[in-house]
Amino acid sequence: MTKPVSVELFAYPWDILDEGEAAFLDHCLKLGVNRVHVAASYHSGKFLLPRNTRARVYFPEPGALYFRAPSAAWKGGLDQPASGLAATGWLEKLAAGASARGIELSAWTVFFHNSALGARYPALTIQNAFGDRYPFALCPSQPRVQDHGAALCRSLATLGFFTSIDLETIGYLGYFHGYHHEVTAVPLGPMEKFLFSLCFCPACRVGGEAAGIEMEPLAAEVRRLLMCRMRSDDAAGSHLDSAEHLVTLLVMQPSLQHLIRFRVDTVTALVKRLSLESAPMRLASCTSSFVGSPSNIWMEGISPASLKQLVECFHLLAYAPEPADVNADLVFFLAMVENPDLLNLTLNLGLPVTATLAQAAAKVEFARRQGVRRFSFFNYGFLGDGRLRWIQDLARLVRESSQ
Repeated sequence: MTKPVSVELFAYPWDILDEGEAAFLDHCLKLGVNRVHVAASYHSGKFLLPRNTRARVYFPEPGALYFRAPSAAWKGGLDQPASGLAATGWLEKLAAGASARGIELSAWTVFFHNSALGARYPALTIQNAFGDRYPFALCPSQPRVQDHGAALCRSLATLGFFTSIDLETIGYLGYFHGYHHEVTAVPLGPMEKFLFSLCFCPACRVGGEAAGIEMEPLAAEVRRLLMCRMRSDDAAGSHLDSAEHLVTLLVMQPSLQHLIRFRVDTVTALVKRLSLESAPMRLASCTSSFVGSPSNIWMEGISPASLKQLVECFHLLAYAPEPADVNADLVFFLAMVENPDLLNLTLNLGLPVTATLAQAAAKVEFARRQGVRRFSFFNYGFLGDGRLRWIQDLARLVRESSQ
């Protein structure tokens, strides 16, 4: 039997509260949305909200939970701050209203991208080859971080409000973060960005050594390569944006190949554990803006081929402006998972990613021709009225093309 088309929307609790749970859900029905991905745990940000009546510029509470975690289920979790919104009952009201309207809820959950926890637990964060810590990124090799991920999934499953959990930032985060006043004056290409993203924290070193990797010699080689770039910053050119150097390095450096395999095996084992903790709910894996193209998700230790039996779908964050770039990446990702039912094309309808409705429609139409039947849109609070109505047009487009 052919699966029905699904039109889905990402939303934050502060925008839902501003509009009111019932009004928000009625608006979703009008737009043709049948599933809402609502933030259950999030990182930091600064957001311009064109339709919110309470705030035009909003700063979320850093790294907070937006639900009340049951104490028994939270056993093993880190001391993650709870938002004041968690006590308002917004989620309980939203879940009741969604059920009455036939709208499914997914728990959009940010796992290891958490500056609040990174500041509180610096020994659990990613540590580069020079020994520098990245406070915005918990390391998934750390047993306590893995336990925290399990507590998140267990708690969300206990609530009984959601049909699935979106695993955002479940892997090893990259060097570039968009941190406060982030400055990188030395030109870095894909190879250098990747090398700066590798973790050599004690847990990664122990795990890597157990996997047969000589971690300190590898760290020394990473340092040498990066220093070569940083000492030659006048050697920049158009080649810097090419991935050729990275590909060549990976082909020629067996230790790096083994480290990538170790990272993939670590994340895959963690997702297997989370699938048990969250049963009978399903999991969905998010590709990440940290690595640019969704096909680069291996850089975070995420292997679509390894996870495809564990998740209901991959949210393919199609945030490139040009349809041709999105389409090419979708084909590549589809070749890895071999099943269009495992893809959820997620479009950012805001500027500068999407200039026109026609641009978004071209991406949707191509995905439909490849057999994709799930489409998500980001984000309810960021879009003005006109672009929100695009969702209605795109929902009509995918449903009519499926008949």
